[in-house]
Amino acid sequence: MPTLPERILTLFATYHIRREKVLADLDAIYAPDVRFVDPFNDVTGKDRFLRINENLFKRLREMRFDDLALVGEEPHFMLAWTATIEGPMGLTITAPGVSEFRSESGVVVYHRDHWDVLSSMAASVPGVRKLYPRLTAMFFER
Repeated sequence: MPTLPERILTLFATYHIRREKVLADLDAIYAPDVRFVDPFNDVTGKDRFLRINENLFKRLREMRFDDLALVGEEPHFMLAWTATIEGPMGLTITAPGVSEFRSESGVVVYHRDHWDVLSSMAASVPGVRKLYPRLTAMFFER
């Protein structure tokens, strides 16, 4: 039987293919009181976490994860990825990131997604794409 990290890796690899069918897998491997944190959410409870994923399927044309790399093992492991997110108006965002997982008794109790929303979104908008590096340079370059 695959380990929890291997199951998570498979889930991410097939997320865009299986879409709503992934919800049953999430339900099976996440604890009832899981805490999920990403740039948009900080929720506790599997019901709320599943609702976030249901809403993604309703709102997005596609969300896929490529370049997957699993690091570590239970109870604390990470999965590096590159997400491609296609919104309803055709805007596509490509964002590298990492999901951090903590587990207890074979289920995920903590899941945090780390990714740079601002630069990923800025890079996907043609007019902003050229302006964003100049703006950030004003703050971070000498």
